[in-house]
Amino acid sequence: MSSSLAERLEGTGGYARDLDLVEGLAAGEVLDGVELEGCRLDGCDLEKAVLRGCTFLECTFTGCNLTMVDLGGSRFTDCRLVDCKALAVSWARAATAPLSTRPWDFERCRLDLGSFRDGALARSRFTGCGLVEVDLAGADLRDAELTGCDLTGATFAGTDLRAADLRGSTGYLLDPAQNRVRGMRVDALAAGGILRAMGMVVQD
Repeated sequence: MSSSLAERLEGTGGYARDLDLVEGLAAGEVLDGVELEGCRLDGCDLEKAVLRGCTFLECTFTGCNLTMVDLGGSRFTDCRLVDCKALAVSWARAATAPLSTRPWDFERCRLDLGSFRDGALARSRFTGCGLVEVDLAGADLRDAELTGCDLTGATFAGTDLRAADLRGSTGYLLDPAQNRVRGMRVDALAAGGILRAMGMVVQD
């Protein structure tokens, strides 16, 4: 059994479909130009690896470690990431997937210290995720779901949150004067963070 994902995919001609993958990549190891369709990546350790110009179509990542992975030019179309750790990732380095129903779909993932700056994230879904100190400045989050997430220290500046759903999320300060928020849904508890960002004093 191969210990490296790159070795496992040798001989596929750069395209693989409907595989169960558990192999990882060493720090700095490069996976270049591979296309995976309908594959299931389970527990793969990709910390500090380089995914260069790869295409992932309808793949599921479960329990994977993607911390500080380099996504340069890789495209994710209708993929799901569940119970993954992906700290300090520059998600904006990934290529846009214009045909994707949801550009990103995260469930119970740790995404702290990452950057989605200026990203095309409309209709993306973040459910029960850690988004501590994540950079969302300039991101398009129209109709996105960020529910039950920890957004402590997250950066919102010039962010488009129209019709986004932030119910159940906590820790964020969001100034409506610096972001587009028409139709954004929040719960009563989190609304205090919006008022504090506007300079108001919120008292129980």
